[in-house]
Amino acid sequence: MKKLIFLLFFIIPALTTYSQSEYRQPTDATDCSNIFFKALLEEDTNTLGNLLLNDFSAAGFQGQPINREFLLNLIIQGYLRIDSGMLSGTRTRNYGDVGIITGNWNASGLMQNNSFQNDLTYMVVCVKSGGSWKVSAVQFTPIR
Repeated sequence: MKKLIFLLFFIIPALTTYSQSEYRQPTDATDCSNIFFKALLEEDTNTLGNLLLNDFSAAGFQGQPINREFLLNLIIQGYLRIDSGMLSGTRTRNYGDVGIITGNWNASGLMQNNSFQNDLTYMVVCVKSGGSWKVSAVQFTPIR
């Protein structure tokens, strides 16, 4: 009986805490962008929810607009899954409380039950808002 009580009070809360992703504040614009891509890869909607500004916008592969809620719902409902993603050629330009990060992203995954394997060029705009770095906008363009 004592073992059961020990499990209930100490081990189970530790497991549930361990399974939840802890959000880490970005230290600068580059870190903000890296956390964004890592959260996409890990389908970490908790981190994305903390990282994306309320007026976040993205331009998808074919130029379609994507807002914050739509992106989060795509991931939550399983319509978007990134299986692998490799960043390269990353370059950051800092303008005070704004950072523009560009580079290439080789990504594969599933989008609405259609698999994809794309080489993309990307631009992420990160801003320091309320003392924290946040993602304001993202654009993905397929490299042909």
